[in-house]
Amino acid sequence: MKIGLVTPFFLPDIGGANIYCFELAKAFAAKGHEVHLFTKKGALLDDAYISHPILTGNLNSDIKALDNYDMNVWHALFFFYAPLALFKKNVFITGHGDDCFTQQIKYNLPGKDFLTKKLLWRFKGKMRAKINNGISNLEKPLNSWIYNRAVKKAKQIITVSNFTRNMLLKKRPNIENKTIVVPPGVSERFFDCDNSPTDSNNNFLTVTRLDEDDRIKNVHGVIKALGELKNNYSFRYVIIGGAVYGNYREELETLITEHGLRNHVFIEGRKSVDELLQCYHDADLFLLVSYAEQKNFEGFGIVFLEANATGTPVLSSREGGMADYIEEGKNGFYVKDTSADGIKDALQKYMDSEFDFDSNTIKEYPESYRWTHIADRIIDIYKKFRE
Repeated sequence: MKIGLVTPFFLPDIGGANIYCFELAKAFAAKGHEVHLFTKKGALLDDAYISHPILTGNLNSDIKALDNYDMNVWHALFFFYAPLALFKKNVFITGHGDDCFTQQIKYNLPGKDFLTKKLLWRFKGKMRAKINNGISNLEKPLNSWIYNRAVKKAKQIITVSNFTRNMLLKKRPNIENKTIVVPPGVSERFFDCDNSPTDSNNNFLTVTRLDEDDRIKNVHGVIKALGELKNNYSFRYVIIGGAVYGNYREELETLITEHGLRNHVFIEGRKSVDELLQCYHDADLFLLVSYAEQKNFEGFGIVFLEANATGTPVLSSREGGMADYIEEGKNGFYVKDTSADGIKDALQKYMDSEFDFDSNTIKEYPESYRWTHIADRIIDIYKKFRE
């Protein structure tokens, strides 16, 4: 099968959804399919797929460029490119989370380029901002109309969790019959890295990007919780910030100092695969206690699968896709709420040995999430619904 995967985000840029796109492309290729990757310039190259770095993030030009290619199946790996279904047959769409609700990538208002080049530059300050805001307000209903038409034309919408599906259906209830859940997967190499429990059992790990515009990862909440526990418990918390955007890291560093955690909490930068495996190997508990906003939430964190594949238990919230996966007391546990107090109570239970996790049992949970199995499920969807 000749499969066209469309994604504006891809490795080497860090992000769980970027990993999803890369691993799915490789898994399809490993099953003998001809995989074409339509993405941006600078995307990671690999012998598994044929790369077409033609995307610009402008739907007007990107859809026109994609229309020049023929595939047996098209798969928009982010909801942004759903309008491809208006021009191509056999289009499938993946929705992760905020990509289903924001207009980060959108159709520009007809004539916008002309206005920008010929007229808008003449205005400055508040007047220019006011005009830009007016244009943006006109683009919102235009894009809503386009996307409503597109999802009706798409063969199937694949969401990464029931949480994402439910949030999407609140906005678009008319697509319930063509929306199906298929979670992301986990790379084989994480199963080869066994967890090595320490004497303290209180080595905590978070792997995430640090983005001031994506604070839902709630690392600040964890730091505040640990500040309340430092006088009564011994622990070490390592935060791997694979990518840093804005001032969020500086904010976290300030919190660490204010709560007297300089000898307990450490923020580290991007790691190689081998270094990341070692971090999982050394961790006793993986933490990512995200909270959900109206248009931004944790669809399904691949990092939880990675941690479990190494035998490491996880702590999460029910505000996102992990409610599909974590079984309380078996492969992880939940906070009662995502406040600092809720996180503190959960960590206190863990450090008081109220949980008895078995690494072999934990490793069983992500078995069905190996990428080869996830690829099979999506290929079956292609075969069932394509013309």
